[in-house]
Amino acid sequence: MEKEKQQENIIDIEKYLEEEAAKLNKIIHESLTVMSSDRSIEKLLGRSGYKYDPQALKKSIVEPALYLLELGGKRWRPTLMLATIEALGRNPADFVEFALIPEIIHNATLIHDDMEDRSLTRRGHPAVHIKYGEDVAINLGDFMMYFPVLALMDSAKLSPKEKDAMLSIYIREMTHVTVGQATDIAWHNDFVNVSRITEENYLQMAFDKTGVLARVACKLGAVLGGANDKTIDTLGRFGATIGVAFQLQDDILNLYQSKVSASKGGVGEDITEGKITMLVIVALKKAKEADKKRLLEILAMHTRERKLIDEAIAIIDSQGAREYVTTVASGLIRNSWAEVDGILPESRAKNVLRSLSEFLVSRSK
Repeated sequence: MEKEKQQENIIDIEKYLEEEAAKLNKIIHESLTVMSSDRSIEKLLGRSGYKYDPQALKKSIVEPALYLLELGGKRWRPTLMLATIEALGRNPADFVEFALIPEIIHNATLIHDDMEDRSLTRRGHPAVHIKYGEDVAINLGDFMMYFPVLALMDSAKLSPKEKDAMLSIYIREMTHVTVGQATDIAWHNDFVNVSRITEENYLQMAFDKTGVLARVACKLGAVLGGANDKTIDTLGRFGATIGVAFQLQDDILNLYQSKVSASKGGVGEDITEGKITMLVIVALKKAKEADKKRLLEILAMHTRERKLIDEAIAIIDSQGAREYVTTVASGLIRNSWAEVDGILPESRAKNVLRSLSEFLVSRSK
């Protein structure tokens, strides 16, 4: 009996994510194609007394949005949100439309991020601003920041208190995202002396830029799950920690995994962009003065030359930065899960949350 129970607790998280992604992709497609008719647009946005142009919106919103969303993605943020709802004892199927909020917003940030980083590709294909133009990309990113929240505002499923709580979470957390992006931009454009950036500075930037969208997923899921304020905050911290650890692993994969990095331009795209990652910070802290100076020189070049990128990676690698960052990421997950473990009852959804958090810091793609 005990053996059967243990087997039930084993989650094939990659398969689980694939299955959830397939369901979510269908819902995302349906939600965006609502912009394809005048009547549907009026239902979504309200009547104005005039007439919308669905064909224009199809070309400048629906098609480029679906292009980006159909390039892939693990959809782990909405999966995290739905698992949180289920772990708190409610049926996630009743709230699936709200799980699109963190996912569509995440993809909006990718559009803007690619433009700000001057990236040419996203997931092995032309970035939105390359394929459709910068004007379409800027506007689409803005649209996707707000569009999924309409489902929340118009829903008859939720009480006014739930709506207020979720809208408050959305507004506060989205401010964090812009602050995190502003910090990252300042760093890789040499607006500040990057030698003074600490690990704590980097973790805060990662928290703001990446962690808060996972925190949004967990907090919104906790509200929908009927949790009290203390539990909402605890689950929010767990989500944010997952996001930070995910970013740390992403930094590692960018330098060391060609299959992953090729989707954004090749191994070491972060070197080309002059990114100040935790890996760079550790190397700058530990390296001899000559290596430190050389690493900063290469980052400032924003080079695409393979030889220079490899030289920078070699300097980072020589300081044991990869091993150190891996240890930090694993420790963050371990400590955060210990807090969540004590407030959630045993269930399949709880196992999904744990497996997901462990997967995101051990994945190889």
